[in-house]
Amino acid sequence: MKCQNQCLIAFAALFASLYSACSDDGSSAEYVFDASVVCPENMRGTFTDARDGQVYKYTTIGNQVWMAENLRFDDGSWCAEDTCSSKGRIYGMQNALVACPTGWHLPSSDEWKELFNNVGSADSAGMRLKAAAGWTPMNPGQLSNGTDDCGFTLLPIPVSGIASNGLGGKKNDGYVALLWTSNRASTNDYTMDGVVFETQALGARITTYYDEWDYLSIRCIRD
Repeated sequence: MKCQNQCLIAFAALFASLYSACSDDGSSAEYVFDASVVCPENMRGTFTDARDGQVYKYTTIGNQVWMAENLRFDDGSWCAEDTCSSKGRIYGMQNALVACPTGWHLPSSDEWKELFNNVGSADSAGMRLKAAAGWTPMNPGQLSNGTDDCGFTLLPIPVSGIASNGLGGKKNDGYVALLWTSNRASTNDYTMDGVVFETQALGARITTYYDEWDYLSIRCIRD
């Protein structure tokens, strides 16, 4: 009888957990993002790049540790006007592969995808990871800023080359952030995948588009 009672209790607990995961109409409950679980504030901090003494913020999102600022290491890269300290530098394709400090590396497409999944999905990654201020709406009243739930604080960045669609410097600042991945495009060795965040988009996407003529930002991830 004791065993039977224990089995009944265990079954009841299992049923309750399954029931609570469903809505009244039997469908799966909607995913609820909880920053205190996914990216708690006590798992954030700073580190120093030994090469030049610059101090960077970092944030832990899921099992990943990301720089919470764009890389500013000057290896011949450049930045537009007064954006170096606030938005980081932008790097050519070859330099990007070796630009991160010791103990950190340029994230792969799969590592970016894991980040997107950690904050809900690629469809909501733009909203979760973009800074809460600094983005310019395409038209008044439209979407622009994010909620910056995890302290990733991604800002729009002036871009150069083909990626800028012919607009250089500050002209295209406020609308897009483009960042390198470490993945070579499958078609040839002269292009690499990049990550795109846009002012009007709730999501983020990885695209095969960028080559040696483009200069994109870098977010390093801890080894």
